[in-house]
Amino acid sequence: MFAQIVLNEFSRNTEKVFTYKIPENMKNLEIGMRVSVPINKSIVEGYIIKITNYSEIPDNKLKYIINVLDDYSIFDEKMLKLAFWMKDYYNCFLSESLQCIIPTGIKKGEKKVKKVKLKKEFLSKIKEDFPSRQLEILNFLSNKDSIYLSDLIRNLNVSYSSVYSLYKKGFIDIFYEEVDRFNVGEYARTKKLAPTKEQEYVISKVKDSIERGLFDKYLLFGVTGSGKTEVYLQLIEKCIDMGKDAIVLVPEISLTPQTIERFISRFGNLVAVLHSGLSRGERFDEWRRIKKGEVKVAVGVRNAIFAPFSNIGLIIIDEEHENTYKQSDFRPKYNVKEVAEKRCEIEKAVLLLGSATPQIESFYRALKNEYKLLRLKDRIGIELPRVEVVNMSKELAEGNNSIFSRRLYKEIKLNLIKGEQTILFLNRRGYSSFVSCRDCGYVPKCPNCDISLTYHAFEGKLKCHYCGYNTDMVSICPKCKSKRIRYLGIGTERIEKDIKKLFPKSKVLRMDVDTTKTKGSHEKIFYEFKKGNADILIGTQMISKGFDIPNVTLVGVILADVTLNIPDFRSGERTFQLLTQVAGRAGRGTKPGRVIIQTYEDDNYSILAAKNQDYEKFYKEEIHYREIFKYPPFTHLMNIVIYGDIKNDVIDNAARLYNIIYKTINKSNKKGYNKILGPSSAPIERIKNNYRWQIIVKSSDRGILLDVANVLNTLKIQKNIKISFDLDPISII
Repeated sequence: MFAQIVLNEFSRNTEKVFTYKIPENMKNLEIGMRVSVPINKSIVEGYIIKITNYSEIPDNKLKYIINVLDDYSIFDEKMLKLAFWMKDYYNCFLSESLQCIIPTGIKKGEKKVKKVKLKKEFLSKIKEDFPSRQLEILNFLSNKDSIYLSDLIRNLNVSYSSVYSLYKKGFIDIFYEEVDRFNVGEYARTKKLAPTKEQEYVISKVKDSIERGLFDKYLLFGVTGSGKTEVYLQLIEKCIDMGKDAIVLVPEISLTPQTIERFISRFGNLVAVLHSGLSRGERFDEWRRIKKGEVKVAVGVRNAIFAPFSNIGLIIIDEEHENTYKQSDFRPKYNVKEVAEKRCEIEKAVLLLGSATPQIESFYRALKNEYKLLRLKDRIGIELPRVEVVNMSKELAEGNNSIFSRRLYKEIKLNLIKGEQTILFLNRRGYSSFVSCRDCGYVPKCPNCDISLTYHAFEGKLKCHYCGYNTDMVSICPKCKSKRIRYLGIGTERIEKDIKKLFPKSKVLRMDVDTTKTKGSHEKIFYEFKKGNADILIGTQMISKGFDIPNVTLVGVILADVTLNIPDFRSGERTFQLLTQVAGRAGRGTKPGRVIIQTYEDDNYSILAAKNQDYEKFYKEEIHYREIFKYPPFTHLMNIVIYGDIKNDVIDNAARLYNIIYKTINKSNKKGYNKILGPSSAPIERIKNNYRWQIIVKSSDRGILLDVANVLNTLKIQKNIKISFDLDPISII
């Protein structure tokens, strides 16, 4: 017997499949098992992808598998098929796509603890002439089934030797038991609600596809507060009734507290949770629960798409427009929507994408009937909030130098009087965007990146949000020795300080990267606000979705222009989505909601459409621009970044690479629109002491971009230069 194995090594040299002999004592091997094998003079980890009775390689040239690392397979043939598809579609190594499937924390394994129990057959033999400590232990265990050894020692204040002596005499058993490291907590159980007519129609359409075992793709376009979550819950219940499994994806960890509560309160211990806020061991425990068939629903962020269910009926991607569904940091740079679509195709399952502000490409596909479009047009029980746009240029001209417009100030004050809650949104953390000397114009910059340092007042530090560099705040200009230092730009920390100054009796919470570094911090802040222990919540995009708090009646957007002026073709779309989503946090109970958007560009089409909460009007304008400038969905993009520590080397290699790409495209027989932009310096030219130049390739044929990717993967370049590329990037910054 022979096993074909992919090594857990990411390089061209180890990308091929290796064949090993299976020892006689390993006849129960399966596809997906993790093994250790010899290669050259090393022992490495690998994954079995095929077991055969025949090998074309002579037997005397093959080595044996050394060890089996687990007593279960990590992936089955369907997941292996998905990994092969990812390898081809994202142009990565098979070992890299398999690594997405391998559970985080597997090397920690399951957690086992020692337990103790009395052997019942010796219950009648407990005598008073036992040593006093041993007698105390036996009497304590006589009315218990079992107990953790650590609890026994702590409760009775006895030594391990006293317990162990009873074990040696045969009176007690000491054994290991597997325990879960993660506990989601208890929630009051809820029952399904009576659906509205709109909800009932949506549920019936998707249910029909689930019952018939069809591979169908739906886009659920529902305004904020229209009851999308209840639709999800009732469809999952249908899956469970049919003996099928469901995966629910949410875009980021800050969404999970309320999401987890909703799903566990409906389905109890049939729900597993997978997100980066858990430790590696906790994530592995949840993965094992899914693998063993103990749960029917997985709720999590991006990598939960690889949950090891064997009978999937439904995959839901909530807030499908979010950028976090794209893996951009390392290979494979996959889009979870594409992976979910392929997994549903393999599993014959239903894919349901949901959003109040669908991604432009998704809505385009729905209008082209590639997705089946379902709509929820009405909020349940209450109207959409009233939205007002305030021009901050006029405020300034009329003498208001505050970061709060007079209108927003008045509404915050009114809310405090009425005992209602307020959310203030600004998608920029810190106190000031940068600091500057009034006399000479000096601005402190990061020594590693071409970016000004952001001032964080609470810590008294200047920080780089790209490489993590930080230094003490300057009080004297190092260039001209002036003490006239000014703070320019605003962040969430500045908002918090000013609110406390204007409304000293108000209770304020802040949710951003700086306040949510510790484990469980998202949940703590969320529940503090939900319980009414704070009047005002200030935050970044973390608070723009998933917060369903009835007493929030006012939302203030401090500066809508932050995302609007980013040099990216998606900036208008991102602005509209953020404004619409954060506006949807207001008025979700019985009280009407108000939203005030502060901006310097009140005539911009994104802001006007957000004011009117008119997605389709925004879509018509945006899709027009996309078609003119040949951006997705009319073309595919490839973002190529050339970087290194010597600027001239980076520029030279960027020019060389342009010529190679140009020749590759011209050699292709595929026709259509093709355009190469660059090479040019990236918007932030230097990050972490690496100079960055950029080439963007547009093509109406994704196959041409794959041809370019193949060339890049085999290209030999000088040692101090690196190249990274992203197919269909979510951003080109």
